[in-house]
Amino acid sequence: MIEIKQVTKKFDDLVVLNNVSFTIPEGEIFGIVGKSGAGKSTLLRCINRLESVDEGSIIVDGVDVGSLEGKKLREYRKNVGMIFQQFSLLETQTVYNNIALPLKCNGYKKAEIDEKVKYLASIVGLTDKLKNKPRELSGGQKQRVAIARSLTLNPKILLCDEATSALDPVTTASILELLKDINKKLNITIVIVTHQMEVIKSSCDEICLLEDGEIVEIGKTDELFLSPKSNLKNLINEQEIIPSEGVNIKLYFPKTYTGDSLITTMARKLNVDFSIVWGKLERFKDDVLGTLIINCSQLDAQKIEEFIQKTDVKYEILGGER
Repeated sequence: MIEIKQVTKKFDDLVVLNNVSFTIPEGEIFGIVGKSGAGKSTLLRCINRLESVDEGSIIVDGVDVGSLEGKKLREYRKNVGMIFQQFSLLETQTVYNNIALPLKCNGYKKAEIDEKVKYLASIVGLTDKLKNKPRELSGGQKQRVAIARSLTLNPKILLCDEATSALDPVTTASILELLKDINKKLNITIVIVTHQMEVIKSSCDEICLLEDGEIVEIGKTDELFLSPKSNLKNLINEQEIIPSEGVNIKLYFPKTYTGDSLITTMARKLNVDFSIVWGKLERFKDDVLGTLIINCSQLDAQKIEEFIQKTDVKYEILGGER
C-alpha cells in the first residue's frame, strides 16, 4: 500500500505539490490526472525517491520512503519499476540486452538472466524480437520492451509516466490491455500519470485530479466520470448541447443498476412525454456504463424526479426552465 500524507514539494519559491494526501491500495491501478504543470510527474518522482518531499511523507508498505538512504534506498528502488513516454532504450543494444540490463547491473548469473528475459519477453509478446534493435521496432513494441525491462527485478509497484502519450490509439489500447494483464497476473500496484482520459477510463480503478499541485477530486473512476464536477468537466472538455426550453434531466446509470428499460417503464407508468436529447455509453475497465439527458415540461419534471429517486439511477437537473 502507498500512503501519500500531506506531501508538499517546492522548487525554489514555486510550490509544485501542496498538502497532497491519498492512499493507493495494494494491487490497484491508480490514475493521477491533470493539466500540464499540475504536479503529476513530480508526485511520481517523489514516490520512487528521485525527488525528496519538503513536507509530509510517503509510506510504502509501512516504510517511510524519505528516511531511506544508501543500500536501503537502492533496495527500495528495486521494488519500484518505471516506464516513460519516450521508452529510454539503448539504441545500440538488442531487445534481449535492453531487458537484461537491470539484471546484469545487479549481478545475476547468466542462466538466471536468460530465463528471466525469455519469460518477460513472452509476457509482453516479443519472443520473436529478442535479437532486434530498437530502430527495427514499432512504438508499441518499444514500449513493450520498456515494460519488460521494468519488471526484471520483480517490483511491487510500477510507475507509468505518460507511457502511452507517444502512441496511436490502437497501440495505446494494446499497451493498456498488457498493463491490466500484468496487474492481474503479478498483482503489481500500477500508478499511471496521464492527461489522456481514455487511458484512465479503460484501466484505472481510482483516480485523483491534480490542479496547481492540489487534489481537487478523488474517487472511483466510474463514479467521477459519470457525475463529474466542474474541475473534471473542464479537463474532459465535453460539451453537452441541450434545449433551452423545458427541464433537462441528466441520468447516470451506474454498474450497480439492475433495472431494465427505465425510460419506457417511466413513460408508461407516469403517462408523460419527454425527449431524449443526448446520451453515450462508455467502457470503464470491464464495465459499460451510460449517461442520458432527457428533456420534459416543467409540469412533468417533479413526477419524473420522484420516479427516478426510487431507482438506483443518479440524476441532476441541467440548464433550462425550472
